[in-house]
Order: sequence, then C-alpha cells, then structure tokens
Amino acid sequence: MTENSVKDSNKLTRDNRVSAVSPYDTYWNSFLPAFMDRMSLQMRKNMTAIVEPYGLSHAHAIYLIALNLQDGQTMVGLSRFLDLDTANTNRVIKTLREKGFVYDDRKSESNKKFRIFLTDSGKALADMVMTRITELNNSYFANIPREDILNMRNTLIQVLNNMNLDIDEYMHSKYEDPFYTHLHLMPQVDGYESLSTRAPSRIVRDRE
Repeated sequence: MTENSVKDSNKLTRDNRVSAVSPYDTYWNSFLPAFMDRMSLQMRKNMTAIVEPYGLSHAHAIYLIALNLQDGQTMVGLSRFLDLDTANTNRVIKTLREKGFVYDDRKSESNKKFRIFLTDSGKALADMVMTRITELNNSYFANIPREDILNMRNTLIQVLNNMNLDIDEYMHSKYEDPFYTHLHLMPQVDGYESLSTRAPSRIVRDRE
C-alpha cells in the first residue's frame, strides 16, 4: 500500500468515526449550550443568595473576589482581569464604593488614573463570599475523585482554547494576571501532569 493510500485510509476511518454519531451524542451536542447555561444560572443564583443581604448580586460578588485575589487594580486592569466590559466595571465599583466595600487612591475627583482597594468591611465580605463559594463547589463535586476534578478543569480550559481564537493574545496582554492565567495553574497529582501555559507575572516575580 502506498503512502497516499495509507493517508486516504486513515482519513476515511476518521470521517467514519465522526459520522457515526449516536442518538445520545446528538442530544448531548444539541443541548450542551442549554446544559451549560443551566449550570451557570444556578451558580449565579447561589452566589447572589450569599450577598443579597448586603444589597448586592453575583455581579458584585465576582468583583469582590477579584479584588480579594489581587487588590489595588485599576479599572481597566480589573475589567481585563475579569474579561468584562469597563462600563460594567464602572457601574459595579460605583455601587461597591457607595456601600463602603471599596475605595480608591486618587487624590482628587479629577484624577483619571487610580487603583481600587477593598475596605476592611469589603475584605471581610469577600473572604466570606469565597468561603461560602468553596463550600458550594465542594458540594457540587462531592464523591468525585480529585484527579477527575483536575482532569475536568484542564479539559474545560482546552475547550475554551478551542472556542476562543483570541485566548492566547488575551493571556499575554499587557495587563497583569488575567484570571484565565490563574486557571491554567493546575496542581499536580501522582501520574498526572497539569496544564500550564504561563505563570502569572506576580508569581514569576516572587520566584525571582
């Protein structure tokens, strides 16, 4: 058999595998977006329930978490860290500032370049939110082996890479430590190699 014949045979085999989709696969593929939306909706509801007593929602909670992970970010840097629109960041930070959970370091209202920090009450709330979310996540993954969870995380990262052609550009943006970078730092277990494309710049600096 010639080299070209082998290539054609391999291609035919691959094509047959792709076309041999079971009814289960058809339903799974068709409803995957709805499945992911359902999970996301429930997680957002659970997050809102945690901060609702403070007049906040999940939209505010993720900013508290972001600042708890990396305090003192600029508005643009914070937007990039969360991969969210700057207009949304302005609205959320305005609310958090009014409620006394964040403050900025500008000397006057006319200053356009400033950094956002958690207040003591904001730090306490962010700690509580992260603790409660950890408890929720532990309940979601109850009775699932640690290695399976790590494999799932890396699979999701790879799916994101496959879906978003601009992810590499985002990962290496001029803004420090976008949260996707942190997601790529997976802990290792025996016989399992974690996926990591780039360590956050803060971690690199700490190593130097």
